[in-house]
Amino acid sequence: MTDLDNIRDNLDYVSSAVRSGTSQDGIPALYFLWSLLIFIGFALPDLAPRFAAIYWLPASIGGGLVSWWLGERTERRQGINNTAFGRRYGLHWLVSGAAFLLVFISLISGQGEAGPELFLLVAGLSYSLAGVHLERPLLYSGLLMLACYGGMVLISPPYAWTLTGLVVGISLLWAGFAQRAKHNRGDPQ
Repeated sequence: MTDLDNIRDNLDYVSSAVRSGTSQDGIPALYFLWSLLIFIGFALPDLAPRFAAIYWLPASIGGGLVSWWLGERTERRQGINNTAFGRRYGLHWLVSGAAFLLVFISLISGQGEAGPELFLLVAGLSYSLAGVHLERPLLYSGLLMLACYGGMVLISPPYAWTLTGLVVGISLLWAGFAQRAKHNRGDPQ
């Protein structure tokens, strides 16, 4: 490692330490993106069930790629180079994606008693744990998903998926607007 590389690493470390909280609460555009994707995707099982799976394949992959790009762009604009945090983010959502894939495989294979509600359980756990370890606002959306999962399993209200999408979508919108206001005020995160 050259002296220049060593200096650059040290400066990246100091920059990350000073700004470590800048993106910990999330990027408003990501909350808005996932609010829309989740609302549409959760309403489909009630309103147009045959399009739900067709919607989620490109929406989840495309949303994940756009999320990655927006995160990278934001970090670069803020002068942050925290690859360890980026890897932790990526690994969290990659493991979540694998869990969604396993639920999907169990549904199409007809094995066991798995139902579509398991997607909501996985989403609730993924968001809740992301809220604990990555971005605090995701915790509340995740807890709402888990509560809606309980409601679906226990009482099965009509239009349960649409109501869940509405509740979770609003919670993500709220988090996005709160983060935007926080960024505009220049509050430390």
